[in-house]
Amino acid sequence: MTLDPQKRRTPEEIRAGNKRLGIVMVLIAAVFFVGIVVRQYLLSRG
Repeated sequence: MTLDPQKRRTPEEIRAGNKRLGIVMVLIAAVFFVGIVVRQYLLSRG
């Protein structure tokens, strides 16, 4: 991080970054759990 006041992120930019990070984390968790459900379904068929 830079301490130069001219290059600091604004609170709006920080919030936007946090929102993007949150969305990415939720998507990763959703893919993980969907994968578990699909795997269980496929294993139960055999």
